[in-house]
Amino acid sequence: MVKAVAWFFGIVIAITVALVGYDQLDINGYIHHDRTLDVYMTGNWLVGENRTCWLNQRSDANGKPTGQLDNLNCPVGFDNLAPHNVSVTFKGVLDPKDMDGQERPIPAQWKCTRGSESFSCEPLAP
Repeated sequence: MVKAVAWFFGIVIAITVALVGYDQLDINGYIHHDRTLDVYMTGNWLVGENRTCWLNQRSDANGKPTGQLDNLNCPVGFDNLAPHNVSVTFKGVLDPKDMDGQERPIPAQWKCTRGSESFSCEPLAP
């Protein structure tokens, strides 16, 4: 009986540590989130080049972010931007709530790198 109780508590502790660990890995950019969305950019973005981009997300009727991503704007100078619907890998928080249901901000500014077939973005420090 004591052995079964010890196993039970061991499993509960392992699950708790895993959940807390996942949240910390997500915050620090180790969990990747793939999304397909419109990226507004100029046509001269080279493969491997970095740009500062602004992530726009949808808000509810009260102005609170819903976590639903709208688009990514990556301007350079005053050139005309054209939308391109592409796959983007985000290395950082994209959910407005953590594992405990507490609200947390989704970064608005990201450093994005163009790959040959997709884009990779990580949040810029505030």
